[in-house]
Amino acid sequence: MIVRKASKEDMPYVVRIAWRLALDYPGMENDTFFVAEERGKIVGILGLKDFGQFLEMLAVGVLEEYQKMGVGRKLVEESLKSVKGRPVYLLTTIPRFYESLGFEKAIRIPDALKKDPAWCAGCDKDRCTVMVRMTREG
Repeated sequence: MIVRKASKEDMPYVVRIAWRLALDYPGMENDTFFVAEERGKIVGILGLKDFGQFLEMLAVGVLEEYQKMGVGRKLVEESLKSVKGRPVYLLTTIPRFYESLGFEKAIRIPDALKKDPAWCAGCDKDRCTVMVRMTREG
């Protein structure tokens, strides 16, 4: 399996996978994405939205038939290598997974991450956790 930064040509596949996994959002084609590729097929995606002072990790998903194989973990690990000296935030319902990758529950939540309630429709707000991981310089 290869994890790499998505190319412009990959974006239709990224959007299709995001839609299939209910992770799509308006304007996602403008964000940086990483893909996990197995034998030439994109099987996982991860997006990074740049807010200047910090990044938001979002639309992390793996096709059902490739789940429980370490694809998500590798996507997170490889994407974080591209981030230098800025915090990375995410909203998740599976905090234990992200804790194992160095994320912690965020004490302060940037205003830009406070979601419109309509965006979170269908999400169990009691299970949603904002997490952050500090990245190192250079």
